[in-house]
Amino acid sequence: MLHNSSLTIHSTVGNPWTWHDRWIKPPVPEFGVRNQRTHGVGFLGDGRIVLFHQALPSLLILSPEGDLLTRWGTYPGAHGLTIVRREGKEHLWLTDECLGVAELVDLEGRVVQRLAKPDHPIYQNAPFVPTWVAEESEDGRPVRLWLSDGYGSHLVHAYDGEGNYQFSLDGTEGAGKFDCPHSVAIDPRPGKDRRVLVADRGNHRAQEFDRDGRFLGSWGEEFLHSPNGFDFHGGRVAVTELFGCLSLLDGDNRLIERLGTQPNARHLPGWPLVDPANCLIPGLFNSPHHAAWRNDGGIIVVEWIKHGRITLLTPGERHA
Repeated sequence: MLHNSSLTIHSTVGNPWTWHDRWIKPPVPEFGVRNQRTHGVGFLGDGRIVLFHQALPSLLILSPEGDLLTRWGTYPGAHGLTIVRREGKEHLWLTDECLGVAELVDLEGRVVQRLAKPDHPIYQNAPFVPTWVAEESEDGRPVRLWLSDGYGSHLVHAYDGEGNYQFSLDGTEGAGKFDCPHSVAIDPRPGKDRRVLVADRGNHRAQEFDRDGRFLGSWGEEFLHSPNGFDFHGGRVAVTELFGCLSLLDGDNRLIERLGTQPNARHLPGWPLVDPANCLIPGLFNSPHHAAWRNDGGIIVVEWIKHGRITLLTPGERHA
């Protein structure tokens, strides 16, 4: 299951990283497959890896070394994955873009909570296509849930901790109307006050809101081109960019460096479902969809491509 091919790459500021190509190779699906696109990834508290991909079973739990431990779940449109902790136990928010499902499950796949399609007039004409969930909690209990509908209504919906729909944002409250609000996240960094981040992908930026939906600001218009989502580590944030790179930002949301940049990725014939033999080049990203930091500063990146690609990046000695 593990692939050992690796090479040294350098970021846009010259920092060395080791690119472990196809570090995990997803197993052959047990009973049917859509396309095995790798859409979500995260780490549990004990270092186990969670992978969410468009295959059946859809949810994989692997050892910290990448060996398969268990797999379950029927999510043909597997998309968003968020790991949360409730009362000391880890759970997974999962979204399925094909089934229109957003649900919280435990690590055995038992459903704990579902978010219903909001009673919003836009759904008289627009489809409901949930893409990501974020959860704000206090003392291990959820107080606000956020659901992005990035592919249907282009709205972000707010629910209370019990899953009751409260209100929606369309972006006009802030920097402008959302264009594919692909994902949402709660910013855990010091001084960020648990603000809500929206990856406003079509507008090449992130928008920030407080718990009550008040606009706090936007950033990234000058340097982001296709932000898919966020993951946080030591004050930094990793932003996967669909059009071929991983961007690392500092605590003030300033660009530090980019990794695996392939500027012409989206112009390859048939992108993103390119010919893996000729177009999937080690060291260059094709279509990063999600990323997760390891405690040691390594980063796993999964890509939106048929049969998936899972890359591990490990840092070398950084420049001052």
